[in-house]
Amino acid sequence: MKSRITAIAIVALTSVFTGSALASVEFKPTDGSVTSNLCVAAATGNKWKLHEQIKESALDKKYVAQDMTCNGLSVAAFVDQYGKNGDSIKKYLNIQQQQIASVAHAK
Repeated sequence: MKSRITAIAIVALTSVFTGSALASVEFKPTDGSVTSNLCVAAATGNKWKLHEQIKESALDKKYVAQDMTCNGLSVAAFVDQYGKNGDSIKKYLNIQQQQIASVAHAK
């Protein structure tokens, strides 16, 4: 009985540490480019950090929101897929979600 409790405790602790390791993803730019650093800032979900890096980069928010890509994805798609606080970052960049309606027309 005691060995069963010990085994369950070991499995539980292993699961806790494995889950926390998987939950903490760290983003690092692969090069020192301005856009790579902006992508990392956007993925962290920290609006203030992103704001400061945009200001330092001499790029404007419109370019970041509409034209810049991160790993081949738009900034909006990148933060949705990999980032934290994606809605807040998209709101800061004024990226609107597009709703495409399907309208049937009957004659």
